[in-house]
Amino acid sequence: MAKDFIEGAQALRERSFNDKEYRCKRVFEWAVRRYGGVWHLCTPGKKQSVIFRGDDYVYGMTLVAMCAHDCPDVQIITFELMSNHVHFVICGTKEQVLAFFALFKKRLVRYFASIGKKVDLTHFVCEDPIAIDNVESLRNQIGYTNRNNFVVDPDQTPFSYPFGANSYFFTPVNKARKEKCFEDLTVREKRMLLHTKKIAYPEQYVIIDGYFSPMNYCRLDIGEGVFRDARHYFNKLSKNIESYKDIAAVLGDSIYYTDDELDDILYRIRVERYGGQRIALLKKSDKLDLARELHFDYNADNGKISRLLNLDKSIVDELFPTRK
Repeated sequence: MAKDFIEGAQALRERSFNDKEYRCKRVFEWAVRRYGGVWHLCTPGKKQSVIFRGDDYVYGMTLVAMCAHDCPDVQIITFELMSNHVHFVICGTKEQVLAFFALFKKRLVRYFASIGKKVDLTHFVCEDPIAIDNVESLRNQIGYTNRNNFVVDPDQTPFSYPFGANSYFFTPVNKARKEKCFEDLTVREKRMLLHTKKIAYPEQYVIIDGYFSPMNYCRLDIGEGVFRDARHYFNKLSKNIESYKDIAAVLGDSIYYTDDELDDILYRIRVERYGGQRIALLKKSDKLDLARELHFDYNADNGKISRLLNLDKSIVDELFPTRK
């Protein structure tokens, strides 16, 4: 039923922008009716110490698949595992979504105990996921999630980070990846993969890089279906930076921008406020005002502020002392 509806909506030969938008809205409205709501579940990273390191990420990916399978009332649209927090854009009622997260955390605690690793998960909580109430909000939340690691790690793109569903969006080559299936493993190998004796998971589940592929359980049909096309999705990832600042404020998340994004932001501010005047020609007081804005509104670090505004690093450090 779900597959038939989504494929039917996507098969429409849209003749105009409005046709495409109508199809996207239909997909979103259907998901809300079918599953009871769409949410952004995010755990705070400001106080939580590092959770995932090395092989922990690999297990975390399979754990997401296990919890998705064992919570059939929820549907994951996309997600990313970060070193000290997680993001899920997920369908279901609020109660079902919180139950999914509770199961994920419970099993994560059990995993760390089983390998003798002490990880403090005191602040790994999500008591109030953010309700997504329209198609544009869903697009922004998907974009925010799928670019989360990209803006932190300069060696990644939204299509390369391996620990989430981000790299599968509008990327046929990743969707087609298949190394082996769950049924190809011995009982011992299955238990090692899952870190449990319970191995009652679908035999056809595809395994890549040592974990269950998100293609087994993520609803990319919904995620991709709320964008007009691949170009629309890419534009959201790369040109929607102001909306992401607002999302971070609601989530209580620490948002980061690349140097190029901050340069674009700074250019826009200079055009609006100073008639496009070059940085070198601005008064020092104006530069300091811009430094405060970049620091407080855009979470820019002192090094970036110094480079972008051509300010001596000692001046920036005096404005925003760093903890030692």
